[in-house]
Amino acid sequence: MIKHRIRSTEEYIVLSISGASALCIAPFVLIRIFHGEWAMALLDSFAVLSTAFLFIYVYLTGKILFARRFLALLCVVIVVATIALKGPQQLVWLYPAIIGIFFLLNPQQSFIIAAAMVTVLGIFLWEKLNYIFVVQYIFSTLITLLFSYSFADRMLRQKTQLKELSIKDPLTGAGNRRALEEELLRITEQDCELKNHSPCLIIIDLDEFKKINDQFGHSVGDSILREFADLVSQKLTKNEQLYRFGGEEFVVISHDSNQEEASILAESLRESIDQHRFDKNLHVTISLGIAQYSPHETGFEWIGRADKAMYRAKDAGRNLCCIAA
Repeated sequence: MIKHRIRSTEEYIVLSISGASALCIAPFVLIRIFHGEWAMALLDSFAVLSTAFLFIYVYLTGKILFARRFLALLCVVIVVATIALKGPQQLVWLYPAIIGIFFLLNPQQSFIIAAAMVTVLGIFLWEKLNYIFVVQYIFSTLITLLFSYSFADRMLRQKTQLKELSIKDPLTGAGNRRALEEELLRITEQDCELKNHSPCLIIIDLDEFKKINDQFGHSVGDSILREFADLVSQKLTKNEQLYRFGGEEFVVISHDSNQEEASILAESLRESIDQHRFDKNLHVTISLGIAQYSPHETGFEWIGRADKAMYRAKDAGRNLCCIAA
């Protein structure tokens, strides 16, 4: 049975552009052959076969980096070659090519490539166009370039913002539960690559946090959670990430630490929180459970072991670190 997967937006863009290009250019192959335009027939055939290949490649593999770059290159080569062979009347193909490039590459790369293509074509066609047509060409391509750049840049910024919102806890700025689950899935899926070095997970719970909310209100509780997340983040390296698991529970995943090193980190975090004075001069403590990833276990099982170790720390009097069995 074929296993269906969710395709990314980038995949759909490459599939749409490559598929539409193959379908739209294919009839021209027959037209060129019928009129005996063999050079154009060969160029159009190359375009159809190349875009069809990219469509099939992305559809089957889901890999888009090579496809995006090659498809952008095809846009430039085919448009320039078409105009060189058939003359200025083929300039109509320039504008969809510019827009297509901006869909395939980042805004800066797209602007440079598209501007270079427009410039080269302008120099090539300079003596073949009258004054009015030159002015039209300059302004129409300039407007297309600026509009495409502005649109692509805005879309990229919005995409980045939406991605951050989707994986960050809005209160503390730590990774949210969705980000944690994705990271656990990523780690467990590369199980066979973790034989020599398994990552460690530290689950942290703020002790008796409900009493703080009940006595001082949720605004003070929120302030403590934000400050706590800042303090922990300052202690972490680039290979250690903080996630909010839910409520007052947080998780640290350390990719480059063994169990002993993770225990040292956990104790350092415990001491820092114990010595810190939060909003309203409150003293807050934490209980921590540490678990090193064991081969073949799921993310749920891994975090479950750490959670049990954390509850042992609570049962032993809180403000302690415990290592999972």
